[in-house]
Amino acid sequence: MFLLKVLFCVFVLSGSEISFALAERRCFDCVSISSCESGLDFARGIRQGTLPPTSRQTFFDAICGYDANDSRIPKVCCSDFDTNATPTSIPWTVSRMGDPIESHSNIGLLPTSCGDIDGSRIIFGVIPKLYELPWMTLIGYHTTAGVDFRCAGSVINSRYILTAAHCVTNGRKLKNIAGVRVGEFDYSTDVDCQGAYDNMVCESKIQDISVEEIIPHKSFTGQPPVEADIALLRLSETINMTNNAAPICLPVYSDLRNARLAGKNATIAGWGVTENKTSSTKLLKAEIPILSNDVCSHYYNRYEHQRSSLIENMFCAGAMMKDSCDGDSGGPLIVESDFNGQIRLVQFGIVSFGPAQCGTEFPGVYTDVTKYMGWILDTIKP
Repeated sequence: MFLLKVLFCVFVLSGSEISFALAERRCFDCVSISSCESGLDFARGIRQGTLPPTSRQTFFDAICGYDANDSRIPKVCCSDFDTNATPTSIPWTVSRMGDPIESHSNIGLLPTSCGDIDGSRIIFGVIPKLYELPWMTLIGYHTTAGVDFRCAGSVINSRYILTAAHCVTNGRKLKNIAGVRVGEFDYSTDVDCQGAYDNMVCESKIQDISVEEIIPHKSFTGQPPVEADIALLRLSETINMTNNAAPICLPVYSDLRNARLAGKNATIAGWGVTENKTSSTKLLKAEIPILSNDVCSHYYNRYEHQRSSLIENMFCAGAMMKDSCDGDSGGPLIVESDFNGQIRLVQFGIVSFGPAQCGTEFPGVYTDVTKYMGWILDTIKP
């Protein structure tokens, strides 16, 4: 109700104005206004009189549809507000000058409404809440037995999935990817439910989307030493952002990219092999410590030719009986962080590789996303 009050106190929407906006606008991030924090800030700014009168037309121009669950609530091209709103509303305008990531021409393609904390295949993992990790995706592969889920990924905007390069290529040729599943919780059931009696919540909506383009990092060879184990999947259609589909934040700000991660706790999640040596059909999560480069090098120093690459572009995380494992590959490692003044979940790592026996004293190794933000921004497109 608060959302509707904000919108209807600001605007008196005529049918002709809405029809014109819908006829004209198509964009990569057409989402419900309820999922676009920068759009809500923009609407509040108009209501409070802190934005000029012309801003009303700016809002109309961003409208691209209606919310599927409530036709009174418009959908908007959320990235429009990253450039049109006030500096106090839109994080990207805070430090654009001087920083090559924050001033990148494609920075507006990454949503500022991301990584929401909703309360909050894994070794000794626990089952998350139904809508807790809406950026988690399954990557399906064509096999002789049908489509098989073998890797994970994360939603970074409505057209791109971030994953590991080894999930999409062996270094010589691309793998036979069937598509990406968004919004899944337990892939053994058609309807996922949690709670009991009057408090039960159920969800049946998933999105199976084909892949338009597979983009592994060019430096990934598939051979040791592991380097640039990162890839993007461009989807053939736009993700419908809903309760169980939403983007994760990336470390776009310089303070995030320069943050010391060692000693912090991180969350990993996936549908991979568990401590019982079976794959979980339910999404699982675990909390693990991030280790220092010195500790990481201590565990992996037998591979002398990998040491510098590990320290420079990767990091270690994990503890005894807490680790990512087979089938979790490509999934995100996320840390609760200050995202331009708001506490959000930010993806700092991608599950890359680890010991043959998951959950041992050897930690898992993760691609350091902070080192590849330039590549991500150079690669994505509207």
